[in-house]
Amino acid sequence: MLPALVLICTLHACAALQAQTQAQTPAPEPPALTATRASFMRQVMAESQLLTQQYERALAKAETEVAAGGDYEEARAIRQRREQLQALYAGTVSSLATPLPLTQARMMGSVQAAGETLGNWRSNGSGAEWVNFRLMPGSYHLEFEVNMSDAPVAGSIYASSKFQPQQSALFEFDEVTLLGVAAENHRTFEIKRSPDETTFTTVRVGPLTFSRNPVTLRFAATSGYPANIIRVRNLRLVPVTETAAPSPAAAAPTSSATAMQQASATLKESIDTARKAAAAKYVDELHDLAVTKPALQGQVDAEIRRMNRLGDQKNGQTGMNAIASAGGDFSGFEDISDARLADEEPLSGDHFKVVHEGRTLTVRLLWVDCAPPEEDDAARVKRFAEHFNIEVEDVVAVGRTAREFTASYLRDKPLRLLIRPDRDKDGTMAALLFLPNVGLYQNVLINHGLAAVVAPAREKQHSAMERAFLATLSALESAAKNRRPAPGAWALSAEANGGRTP
Repeated sequence: MLPALVLICTLHACAALQAQTQAQTPAPEPPALTATRASFMRQVMAESQLLTQQYERALAKAETEVAAGGDYEEARAIRQRREQLQALYAGTVSSLATPLPLTQARMMGSVQAAGETLGNWRSNGSGAEWVNFRLMPGSYHLEFEVNMSDAPVAGSIYASSKFQPQQSALFEFDEVTLLGVAAENHRTFEIKRSPDETTFTTVRVGPLTFSRNPVTLRFAATSGYPANIIRVRNLRLVPVTETAAPSPAAAAPTSSATAMQQASATLKESIDTARKAAAAKYVDELHDLAVTKPALQGQVDAEIRRMNRLGDQKNGQTGMNAIASAGGDFSGFEDISDARLADEEPLSGDHFKVVHEGRTLTVRLLWVDCAPPEEDDAARVKRFAEHFNIEVEDVVAVGRTAREFTASYLRDKPLRLLIRPDRDKDGTMAALLFLPNVGLYQNVLINHGLAAVVAPAREKQHSAMERAFLATLSALESAAKNRRPAPGAWALSAEANGGRTP
């Protein structure tokens, strides 16, 4: 995750360095190196989005405070900055999005799936349906990418006045229940014709609020479009991350400089953390590329030097080349890449086994605590119930949900772990867990209300980077607690039910 403020500078610096290199060496770049760099940039964009959204919401609060103080020019400047951040990520996938995979969908009518793309919208009601789809209760937007163009109807059966290309198409997205369609989660929306056959436009529909798990979802056309080629891809559900309205006390006049500084300061350390993690992965991929394609060794070395020069533009060891140095803010941690979740069921949402190079390792996630899925740990059950202000009998149910969530979320994904050198008495390893295009898995559990933040004593927070991760976890937990409808265990708390325990 990387806030847009730094991401823009990083992207511009990359572009400048690339232009300079191309001017010196006009020979075309090898496709393998181009693909590796493109993958790196996509990862940076995806992992940066959540943190940037948090920054944008902090600016929204600052805008309200500045406007309340009568400084409308400064409020307008903050609004423009927010719009720049929103535009930067137009069309990207949220790091917390839940994909709607076509491999799990039942096709209806004439529609056909080709890889991750839906097409052939010839008849009314054609579409895809996901039956008993597991989804955490909460509010979501449906997002997808679409291209709509004219079919080559000349000389075909569609070359008649009855079948003419349309400039727009109507679609529906529904939650389906035993009683038919849930009226509160029925959305009809329009898709516009694309400027050409290659441009895909991102469409956002909603919000929709789901109170059941699992759910049955249906995406369908309200009419047939035989004279158009409509391709829909990357269907996903993106959590609504709105924050509660500021209280009157919070709307006290504040100077624009102070508000902007406060918004930026809360993310400063996380910026370096995210940049280093993304750069480290990119450098690892470049080394792998050099091993698999020795002929590219010279160009790979040049690309690594460019990354180091980009790091030199930062202050001291906070740049890209800091990760390449032996120290780093996570010195002493064991770095394990491409591990896999073991076949056996996780012990809990934050305690499970992974397999790496023939070894089976027992891992617990640093700084978070999931509810126990069994009642044999009374002290832990009580602690979890007090943290979320829920009934003791609800704790085990939340724990089993967290265990199932971890099992399904991590299954068959490549896992990267940063493991602390000190082990628990039983040999369990405390670790930070990262996933491609997602980032820190602890953040996912906290955002879904399935874990509590357990911060160590301040003297045991060994580095600024660790403190930055903890600050992000705490901010996510506060946002999840105040979200309405509340996610996970927060939905069972007394605060989410008008002060009454459900």
